[in-house]
Amino acid sequence: MKRKINIALKCIFFTITVGIILYATTIVLERKDSLYKYADFFELAKKDQIDVLFIGSSHVINAINPTVLYNEYGYTSYNMGGHGSLLQSTYWELREALQYTTPKWVVVDAYMLEKNYRYLDDRDANPDEDEVNTSVEQLHLNMDVWPFNDLKVEAVNDLIQDKSIRREFLFNFLVYHNRWEYISEDDFKSVFGDESKNELFGAEMRYDVETSFTFCKEPEKGEVLPEETVGERYLKAIIEECKKRKIGVLVTFDPFNPESKDIIAANSAGAIAKACKVPYLNMLNSDVIDIYSDLNDHGHLNAVGSTKTTKAIGKWLKSNSKLVDHRGDEAYAYWDEKSDNFYDSIRDDTTDEDNLISKLSLLSLGEYGFVFYCNEGSQVFTDKPMEHIISGIADSNMIKTTSGPYILIKDPKTGKTYEAEGVGSLENVETAMGHMYYQPVEQDFRLLYEADDQDTNYLYDDAHVSADIQIILYDKETGEVVDQEYYTSKGGRYAR
Repeated sequence: MKRKINIALKCIFFTITVGIILYATTIVLERKDSLYKYADFFELAKKDQIDVLFIGSSHVINAINPTVLYNEYGYTSYNMGGHGSLLQSTYWELREALQYTTPKWVVVDAYMLEKNYRYLDDRDANPDEDEVNTSVEQLHLNMDVWPFNDLKVEAVNDLIQDKSIRREFLFNFLVYHNRWEYISEDDFKSVFGDESKNELFGAEMRYDVETSFTFCKEPEKGEVLPEETVGERYLKAIIEECKKRKIGVLVTFDPFNPESKDIIAANSAGAIAKACKVPYLNMLNSDVIDIYSDLNDHGHLNAVGSTKTTKAIGKWLKSNSKLVDHRGDEAYAYWDEKSDNFYDSIRDDTTDEDNLISKLSLLSLGEYGFVFYCNEGSQVFTDKPMEHIISGIADSNMIKTTSGPYILIKDPKTGKTYEAEGVGSLENVETAMGHMYYQPVEQDFRLLYEADDQDTNYLYDDAHVSADIQIILYDKETGEVVDQEYYTSKGGRYAR
């Protein structure tokens, strides 16, 4: 009898050990994108600290920054956007999220509303092979993190028609079991819940600046899609789901450089919102962003465009919702920490950035005071994108009407902007650096000094006398010079 008990105990121990090993192996091998994106979601949902859910495609991931929304308005939010997510994917992601939290508002972006195929993997209905592959591949970002249950089975069955692909979403080990060569230290940390996580509450920021553009033919005013699409049906389902749960819903069309079909889809989204009696914010044809400085590529915003878009939605929420400003509430200290971390990263990125136009784009966020100077004959004066971004920062057209020299001082502490061109000078202008004087003298010699230190000329350096562009970054509160950079546009594009 004793022998049988020992054998039974050994069998139980062996089974448990094998189970633990298999579980740990599954966790290690699983791709961490989904877990990385949603790690904070589950913790914050437990605390009931998510007031707003942003849902949609990659346009949402790159357009909405919850740390900015919190910093500006004190509203808490999570960015649920998924790369390549069609509205049917977005619908099921919302359903999954609502198992854990009931936000006060859902903001759904209607990009790709015109898509009219039922299953993501239906290659007959959608001949665009790359689009199909992207939609299926990126669905893992939206779905992997959610536990296996009846809702997940229903979602996968609704989105995928190929049964073998369905199994890959329901049983992750099938698709990740051969991922050994890609695992890293972070994969092993995930066994103990110590893996890396998204620091922006689901958002992702991009930092390049798109400088080439195509402008589409404008469709007829108010033109809408000719027939109801699958995308439209799921947008209506999202609105209905929110209404059923007494959650406020705002339909948006986030800004980018659109094609004609996008403008038509945006019109259709507005028509659906009106019919469903919910608010709609179409930012395609608004002045929310400047496409010459705020795009990372034709379809996605950079961090500057994201900041502007987030502030625009925050302004709408402030006027149309009863959300509470949580800033200063000790229970929300984590939100303050993450928001501060983002702005710290912006300052670091600004000083580290070598590309001149990207640096100017980051400087427009106002985390540093700065001086921008360029000599007569600089390439800046014939570079339309560069002229545009500088005029946007200065809120003036002076850069577009001069051949130089030109100086711009942007001082966040005073909220003032100063410019001069040609033989013009600046006298006793108030900045965090002090009261500054500027005087052009000759092509390669100019004066910029502070009233109490006339011996320090910030705009002359023997080692950089041939540079036609200078940027001086200074702390926006103390005025301490953080960095001084020189560029030349002669024979190339703004080389350091």
